[in-house]
Amino acid sequence: MTMTPKTLQTPEFRRSPLTVPFCNLERLFDSLEQRNLDGVVVSTSYNVFYLSGFQGIAHKSDEPRPYAVILSRHSPEHPILILADYYVGSLTTQPTWINDVRSFRGVMLPLDLASKPDDIDRFVPNKANDAPWLPELRSNFHESIGDACRHALGDLGLTNSRIAFDELRFGHQLGVDGVEIVDGYDPLMYARSVKTSQEIGFLQRATRLNQMAIERTVSTWSRGMSWRELNHTYHQNAVGLGGFVRDPGAMVWGHPRGGDAAITLQTGLEDFEVETGLHILFDCHGTLDSYCWDGGKTWVVDSEPNVQAKSIASATEEVAGDLLNAMRPGIKVSELQARGRSVFRKAGVPDADTAIIFFHGLGLSHMDLEQVSSEGIPNADWALEEGMVVPLHVLYPGDENNRMWIEEVAHVTTDGATPFFSWGLNPLIG
Repeated sequence: MTMTPKTLQTPEFRRSPLTVPFCNLERLFDSLEQRNLDGVVVSTSYNVFYLSGFQGIAHKSDEPRPYAVILSRHSPEHPILILADYYVGSLTTQPTWINDVRSFRGVMLPLDLASKPDDIDRFVPNKANDAPWLPELRSNFHESIGDACRHALGDLGLTNSRIAFDELRFGHQLGVDGVEIVDGYDPLMYARSVKTSQEIGFLQRATRLNQMAIERTVSTWSRGMSWRELNHTYHQNAVGLGGFVRDPGAMVWGHPRGGDAAITLQTGLEDFEVETGLHILFDCHGTLDSYCWDGGKTWVVDSEPNVQAKSIASATEEVAGDLLNAMRPGIKVSELQARGRSVFRKAGVPDADTAIIFFHGLGLSHMDLEQVSSEGIPNADWALEEGMVVPLHVLYPGDENNRMWIEEVAHVTTDGATPFFSWGLNPLIG
């Protein structure tokens, strides 16, 4: 049988090695000082990637940790990256800025043979021969990640210290008697909440991909298309462009019909015909270079909004525009919500109090915000800061022909928030 060669399309958003470091180190060390912490140990994938640039393939979040980064507030120039042996070769493709790289025996090396000091060389590619981290790697090859971390803590003078761990279980497993284990979630999120210029670029790029995927999905609609087919088409477009989506799906909103105005999220199991005149609310999630995309807007399928929906669309656009201008450093979420609701009332829409207006951070997650401040105060009504990337969500609930939605991703500046989508605030028509 002769195979017919296929022409493969190169993704428009191709991945390439990232310039490191791209994390907000200054803010991280400020966070540690505010909380009287001597150092931080991160072992979750997003935080390891954030601090080192290393991104391990194939690892799942509930599996034993194959990596860690350790930083001391008192020796900020000496971070330590610890990797399972099988990950070492990855550093030759995606470099790290950390020169002290250490390793340990993972699951691949045999248990039925005696270990040897040079076992690590089995995982070192030839092109790593001149890597600045290779000498430390060869002299710091350990039996386990626990051994590697305990030695690193000792080398950094952190064996009698207050240390933040982004996974408390990992900290307790290390069993270092002199270490006070502190929850590291908020210190890390405080750093991650304000983006560096590199991170702004990552998020802008991810948003462009999402917009293109949505626009291509809308253009493929034809009569009889089902909701699941629409979802699948979006997934194909997002992945084809170079992005990644997660099970059970990338499109978030549910779409009750039959006059039902309930606010629901989809499960991936629903299905119905995407009929002319239906309002589809695009709120799409995915990642590019591990940074999240989010957002979208209302699409009126193969039609224009009805008379009532036109007035709601106009009011929603006005609310979003006003809020983007108001999203400046210092303003709180509750103040933005009250402001947006006031615009809805002035626009004369019925039941303005039913409108949903909300905000969150965006970066490596769809939160990237500390939940409790360094003073121990819950951060529910948080204030915007310059440099944050904050999605603005405005939902006016209604039935399938009147509900209206816009989610804009924006960069907070002293002059207001700069939107990342280029398509404006009005709904997609047709």
